Amino acid sequence: MEDMHRLGESCSMTERRAEEASREVLQRLKCLYMRDKIGEVYTGTVSSVTGFGLFVELDDIYIEGLVHVTSLPADYYHFDAVGHRLRGERTGRTYRLANRLKVKVVRVDAEDRKIDFELEE
Repeated sequence: MEDMHRLGESCSMTERRAEEASREVLQRLKCLYMRDKIGEVYTGTVSSVTGFGLFVELDDIYIEGLVHVTSLPADYYHFDAVGHRLRGERTGRTYRLANRLKVKVVRVDAEDRKIDFELEE
């Protein structure tokens, strides 16, 4: 029984490592696909809101990137974790989960597996 328990834990750990490797490879392939798309504009949906920015998933190609809070229109943005939104202190402009946005691809780093967007006004 002890061997079965040890083998079960080993299988679970191996499965988790394989799953993580698959995610990393997929994200790297997405970056490689997007690296020649810098400057192009896409429509997408805010898939996550954090204190440092908005993650936007592009329509039809299901690639996600970050609109960093420093690239949002000039304002100081307050993060509301419960409401899943960023709200501009001065302008009152609000960005929230599920908002539709036009974004431009500004940076792709395949090594770090990151894609950066800016809002396209």
